[in-house]
Amino acid sequence: MNEIILCTHNPILVKSLYGILRDEGYSVETADHPALAVQMVFKSSYSAIIIDSESFGLSVEEAIQIIRSVSPDMRVIVLGCAKHTNDALGIKMPVDLAEFKQVVRDIHHLGILSIT
Repeated sequence: MNEIILCTHNPILVKSLYGILRDEGYSVETADHPALAVQMVFKSSYSAIIIDSESFGLSVEEAIQIIRSVSPDMRVIVLGCAKHTNDALGIKMPVDLAEFKQVVRDIHHLGILSIT
C-alpha cells in the first residue's frame, strides 16, 4: 500500500510536500482539515497520514485518536512540532524540504511505509 493523506489547509505546504511524496512513489490524497481526513480513513486504507498541527475544527489529538481506533497500524506524522504524543512522528516548522524527504525515505526503509 502506498497511499498517504496530506492534511493541511496551508496551500504552500500542499504545494511543497505533495510533489516530494509523489516523486517518492506515493499516491497522495489531500484533506483540508482533520475531520475530513478522519472520514477518508473510514472509507479507505492508507499507509500514513501527514497532518498539520495548525489545524482547525477537530483537533490534531482528537483526529489521531479516532484514526488509531480505525487503523492502529497507520503511521502519523504531525507537521509543526519536533515530537508529538500518541506515538506520532513530528517535523518542526518551517518544514525543511530536504529533511522531510529524508524522513519519508527513512520511514519507507524501516518498513513503516511500503511502496509497491
